[in-house]
Amino acid sequence: MIPRRAALKAVLAAPLVALVPRADARDYTSAGEVLAEIDRLESDLDVRLAGLAASFPAAASFAASVRADHERHRRTRAALRRRLRLTEASAAGASAGRASVDALRALTQDLVHAYAEGLPAIKDAPAVDTLARHMVDDARHLAVLQMWMETEQPGG
Repeated sequence: MIPRRAALKAVLAAPLVALVPRADARDYTSAGEVLAEIDRLESDLDVRLAGLAASFPAAASFAASVRADHERHRRTRAALRRRLRLTEASAAGASAGRASVDALRALTQDLVHAYAEGLPAIKDAPAVDTLARHMVDDARHLAVLQMWMETEQPGG
């Protein structure tokens, strides 16, 4: 069981991760570049989640929920691309990386950062609003992964 205080701390801190300056912060130059990076990270995360769910059945429900959110996000981004007259996303080749909880947390954090760092390049208020909502969804996933990591640590 996760202590209530630890759960609340993780949930409240996760969205703030996007506000922490990073030495490797990226300056995106276009909406297309932002969307391509989000596509790449999200695809990689989904592949790794599927791997984790296959080897750890208790993770299957969480993985399915995240993938459902990501499928909804992909449909919305496709509509944004059409509205903004951007080229369609190319099929993202997801890498076959580790599927540990820590690796998933790091990848989800990178995804949240891509949203946060990319929003200024969008230059379209409704698109920014939509993508910010997607970022909040992924920050929620990040909070769950952080809580999961804390329960796996000795004394957690």
